[in-house]
Amino acid sequence: MNQAVKSKDNESFDAIKEAHTLSGDAEKLQTYYDKWAVAYDSDVSNEQYIGPEYIVNFLTTLKSDNRLKTVDSSDRKIKILDTGCGTGLVGIVLQQKGYQNIDGADLSERMVEQARSTGVYNFLESEVDLTKKNEAYEDNQYDATVCCGVFTLGHVPPTALSELIRITKPGGWVVVSTRKSYYDSTNFQEVCDRYQQEGKVKLVNHVKDGPYIAEEGAHYWAFAVC
Repeated sequence: MNQAVKSKDNESFDAIKEAHTLSGDAEKLQTYYDKWAVAYDSDVSNEQYIGPEYIVNFLTTLKSDNRLKTVDSSDRKIKILDTGCGTGLVGIVLQQKGYQNIDGADLSERMVEQARSTGVYNFLESEVDLTKKNEAYEDNQYDATVCCGVFTLGHVPPTALSELIRITKPGGWVVVSTRKSYYDSTNFQEVCDRYQQEGKVKLVNHVKDGPYIAEEGAHYWAFAVC
């Protein structure tokens, strides 16, 4: 491998790993991603990040269920929130798949600026902390909420799922990725089980160890909101 390419790959890997050490501190995350925004797409591309493509394809498999009265994802006019949208990688794939009503939200203003330049979002909001109730979003607002690359080490706790559930309509979808190391080291499964027992969601589809990034796979989850 060319030494310059190898060096760049190492830098990309280091940038991703450093983000995992931020212990979920919103201020540190915001500062880090503000600085990383310009190089983010290049860095994750160097690490063969295919989570956005995979999660959107996963969303497209979710069909209406009369028993659960769920949203049919084949309707390209459904209203979608790309939560933790970053630079807009998921939004771009959603648009490529024909979805028309896409909003985005992220903690970092600089990442949102990059996402805005893609032209795929109707509405974008920065400083969105999923550990809190965000007043910019009403209850039951979206047909589908997609969250890729956020439930990962150093970012948000599993209970951040509750905010995604709140802003998604009954019968709507909450579709998330959990990096495998995150799932293995947190109580994500326990939180999922609890929310189902409480009647908040029903887990409809789950892919274990799907493709995500060169270093590691991720689990993908599709919850129908009750």
